[in-house]
Amino acid sequence: MAVYNELMKFLREEYFKRNYSEVLTPIMFNKSMWEISGHWEHYQNNMFLTESEGNIFSLKPMNCPGHTVIYSTQTRSYRNLPLRLAEFGQLHRNELSGTLSGLTRVRRFVQDDCHIFCMPDQIQDEMEKELDFAKFVLGDTFNFEYHMELSTKPEKSVGTAEMWEKAEEGLRNALQSKNLKYKLNPGDGAFYGPKIDFHIKDALGRTWQCATIQIDFNLPERFDLNFEGEDGKKHRPVMIHRAMLGSIERFMGVLIEHCAGKFPLWLSPVQVILLPIADRHIDYCEDIASEMKEKGIRADIDGSRETLNKKVRDAQLQQINYILVVGDREQENKSVNVRTRDNQQHGEKKVDAFVEELLKEIISRKF
Repeated sequence: MAVYNELMKFLREEYFKRNYSEVLTPIMFNKSMWEISGHWEHYQNNMFLTESEGNIFSLKPMNCPGHTVIYSTQTRSYRNLPLRLAEFGQLHRNELSGTLSGLTRVRRFVQDDCHIFCMPDQIQDEMEKELDFAKFVLGDTFNFEYHMELSTKPEKSVGTAEMWEKAEEGLRNALQSKNLKYKLNPGDGAFYGPKIDFHIKDALGRTWQCATIQIDFNLPERFDLNFEGEDGKKHRPVMIHRAMLGSIERFMGVLIEHCAGKFPLWLSPVQVILLPIADRHIDYCEDIASEMKEKGIRADIDGSRETLNKKVRDAQLQQINYILVVGDREQENKSVNVRTRDNQQHGEKKVDAFVEELLKEIISRKF
């Protein structure tokens, strides 16, 4: 859960910088919503259904219809666009039992989902921003190797051929304007629009589709969305669907293997562990741990009766980033003796100075 929360915290900070508004929509919608969106016709077999008072409902497999409703709650002007709505929504998809696998393929998951409502002449700029965002997240922050695939119109789809052609052209233009290499994946688009999928490589060389960016002319049409243009007339917005991590559960599964459990400091469930040499040092360790927790550092204490060597070995096996040994000398000097999980010895450091070092490393999100 610590890793899960840190991933969402990271994205929330980026959303704030990039002018996204976070929203929360219901986990269940009436059948009529899915009929309008096209999911009832094209995706019903993958949905969990329930009935109440003669009405059929479904747990949502996607957030997009809910975001169209939020868009339509007020009159939108061209001055309000682009509107970027983000949601960490709980999604449920009725996957076949044979396809389920650990965290990488589950029936209930959370996406770092976003829908951007923009004017047609804003597509290029928004797409380029999202491609830059994906590079920042996958490459710059997590050091993943990845490749991109452009997935085009599938056999079962909604909308006109002209809509699909415009959407596919928008994705191609964005990729070409950034000089990005990509593979063509014919017929693998979503039923409502084409997409760019980002496939990241794990420690075993396998690839996983995580991030995705999609252009959609269909849902704005089906939900009759519009905005007032500069000419005073109503116009249809374009909807861009995007997720940077994709399923947070899948991303975590790949990430755990990618770094073999050796998380960078900002992601580690336990960032620091204090090892008192004797019982008389436990109170001092508790004071240090409390100080660290007040500053948001996840610190723990091994107060067991094991030998110091055994405690150090256990902490290294747990891949805890910093292992702090505390004895008489450290207690007297208001210090700690610092080593890492890789058995690098950093020696004695004053507690206040070491806490500042930790905070700088956490804020930098070094991988």
